[in-house]
Amino acid sequence: SSGINAEYGGDISNDDFRDQYPRYPTIQDIDIPVEHYNMKIDLRQFINLSPYTCNESVSFARLFNLFRSMGLRHLVIVNENNKAVGMVTRKDLAKFRKWRKQGSSGVQQLGFVGEGSEFEECCS
Repeated sequence: SSGINAEYGGDISNDDFRDQYPRYPTIQDIDIPVEHYNMKIDLRQFINLSPYTCNESVSFARLFNLFRSMGLRHLVIVNENNKAVGMVTRKDLAKFRKWRKQGSSGVQQLGFVGEGSEFEECCS
């Protein structure tokens, strides 16, 4: 390894970066006492107790419109028993774009933007 010389204005190699990047123990390396196995952490102070939710059968167009109109960052997806079964994030939807043309509308999935790439139509 050539050593880290980025602080001197030089380049840093991927190997150097990986060697110096913080390492954390694996879950197998952590010793948790048996009496802690059933302990719980109260996360209520960090979560929204009344998040926006959508049924798992919601259309993609409806999801897209909710995110755009409400400014959501995430949306909990629930089943018919109102139990959480998933989460959609803004990042998930960032791969798509809404379009309108001559009275029609739809959503397109954005592909790799580069030479030879095209938009792939997703929903209409």
